[in-house]
Amino acid sequence: MHSLVVNKMDLANPWSTLGMTELLTYLVNSGQFNVSYHNERLAAMRTERACTVFCNGKKILIDLWDYSTPTFTSETINANYDLILKLQVRKMTSEEFELECQRGKSFMGLNEEQRKSFFNKIFPWTFFCSRMMKQFIGKEDQIQPIPTERIGFFCGKDWRCRRGMKNKLHKEGIEYLTSDQELFQKPLKEPDFFHRMMSSKYGIVLHGRGGAFCEAKNRREIDYMMVKKPILLNYKPSYYNPMIEGKHYIYIDENTNFKDLENMYNINDIAANGHQWYKDNASPDGVVKTFLQIMKDRGFNEG
Repeated sequence: MHSLVVNKMDLANPWSTLGMTELLTYLVNSGQFNVSYHNERLAAMRTERACTVFCNGKKILIDLWDYSTPTFTSETINANYDLILKLQVRKMTSEEFELECQRGKSFMGLNEEQRKSFFNKIFPWTFFCSRMMKQFIGKEDQIQPIPTERIGFFCGKDWRCRRGMKNKLHKEGIEYLTSDQELFQKPLKEPDFFHRMMSSKYGIVLHGRGGAFCEAKNRREIDYMMVKKPILLNYKPSYYNPMIEGKHYIYIDENTNFKDLENMYNINDIAANGHQWYKDNASPDGVVKTFLQIMKDRGFNEG
């Protein structure tokens, strides 16, 4: 059996880092590991957004933060992890990573081979649903469909990077609501939000801000795939097991004609494929399966 060593403080997650308790709990409770505990923590900027685990003796950082820290810091490099699973790492080649390092004068204390060696330890993994949807984990097949009332809607922070799609949605007659949970600005109560989701033809999901090394996934990807809605994304997310454009989701931009989508795609297949991807990669079983897949691919076999 595989060995897994985790920090109990990370499981308790006093910092309320989104996804941390859920992902660790899926691993700990899976029955796939002999579980024990350690007290080690990375000391780096935004270290509360990541956790250190040991699997089969290999030291692994799981980074759940939207931005470059704590992964892309000198402290993490010096900690000499065997593997880094950064949920929001941008899809790029080692050559593109090197260009970003040169452009931003990042990690210039290392030579190019050392930067490449560090980059080659970093992989995407999975993602997690919003708090509202946790109640349905393991009960996804019990969610009953309801009649369609709208093409879709969007509700989220009004980042500048979303303004182009905001204007596009307005022109298409699609609702765009501004929300900021950190400021307790919620235009919809959870039952109303869930009804809007379930009565939408599509799950419209817009990316966040991202950065030089990071993309900007949105938890609504997972939410909509859980409830078997075809998702429309204005970005192409990076996962260890890729979501395929045109199979698991439909890519949209400011030139998309939303009324033509049903003629261009089999949206029922998109919905079914997306839901299957969720089950295989982001459900509790899927999280564990992909974690073990990565361990096997990296040669971190059980001892």
